Amino acid sequence: MHTARMIMTGWLALASALAWSAPPQLAQQLCAACHGIDGNGPPPTPRLAGQQADYIAQQLDWMRLGQRDDGGAHKAVWDRLKNDADIQAISRYYAAQKPAPQPAKSADPALLASGRKLYTEGNLAVGAPPCFTCHGEQGEGGSAAPRLAGQHAAYLAQRMKVSDTPQPPARMEMQEILKTLSQDDVKALLAYMATL
Repeated sequence: MHTARMIMTGWLALASALAWSAPPQLAQQLCAACHGIDGNGPPPTPRLAGQQADYIAQQLDWMRLGQRDDGGAHKAVWDRLKNDADIQAISRYYAAQKPAPQPAKSADPALLASGRKLYTEGNLAVGAPPCFTCHGEQGEGGSAAPRLAGQHAAYLAQRMKVSDTPQPPARMEMQEILKTLSQDDVKALLAYMATL
């Protein structure tokens, strides 16, 4: 009897794991073409693999409400993605995926050192806090700040441009920080973030 219970428990655990690893149908239909079935899509599309689930859900909700400019890329999605349960399922699925390793890139050691200093210490004299306070020491992100580790360089460069278009509050805060950074600062940060 005890052995049968252990076998049954094992089968249930395996079935649960397999169900969790299978992408939600809407992720396959709506997201995978650009972001990849495992969230490791090609540049310049942002990688979703390993991204914080709360962050993905927040961004999806902002896009659904028209509060995040996505260049119209997601317009067709909103006709089919209409409830919070679908958003949560997609967010949890992509958050659970393993980010693919990025190819190592060589960079000027002085540029990397400058980027590391900005990331870990900021430049408080101009109002730029350390990046790690929101994005994590290893670029792992948090519920309100995206994972930067393993993200495509082209996507990060695009997101680090100052924009005058209306943005959600969290993005406006980032815009204010970006305004304090020089082009050399941004270049150094991008070089360092490519190593995370």
